[in-house]
Amino acid sequence: MKSNRILTLILGILMIGAGIYCVLTPELTVVSLSYVIGVTMIIDAIASIILWTDLKNAGYADGWSLAGAIISLICGIVLVGSLVMQLAVTNFMLYLAAAWLLALGIVRIVIAFKLKKAGEQYRSRFLAKRWWLVLIAGILLVLCGIFSFINPTALMIVIGINIGLAIILAGVALVSIAV
Repeated sequence: MKSNRILTLILGILMIGAGIYCVLTPELTVVSLSYVIGVTMIIDAIASIILWTDLKNAGYADGWSLAGAIISLICGIVLVGSLVMQLAVTNFMLYLAAAWLLALGIVRIVIAFKLKKAGEQYRSRFLAKRWWLVLIAGILLVLCGIFSFINPTALMIVIGINIGLAIILAGVALVSIAV
């Protein structure tokens, strides 16, 4: 039991260190995500090929499963082996996140006006009372989305810091369990 607590403590400390590193180098953290995706694709492809082999031996394999695994393997190898592809995937993720912020902001603005209208229509102070907070949140999200399209590096830094903070919190949780 004591060795498990020591191992948990060590892993927690390592996670805190990794989280601090991510916070200090947020751009590198985000760029490395595409590498992690590539490695995950390779692992999934290998597992799928092994599963296909087992299914083939049992007489249930089909060519489509094998083709999908081979495509995943090729894409994963290309992504891991090509810095250009890693940067392309990173850029895609950043612009996708910016589009998400923009769309979410627009949705919040629409919801705010629907809340206001519903509050007026049903004479409900509860619905109409804080519709303007939802509106402000929507406007801020739209502005963040626009700013992220203009300057994706800022979004990269925010995402990297958030990942680092999440890892730090997970490490603190492990340390607190071990102590």
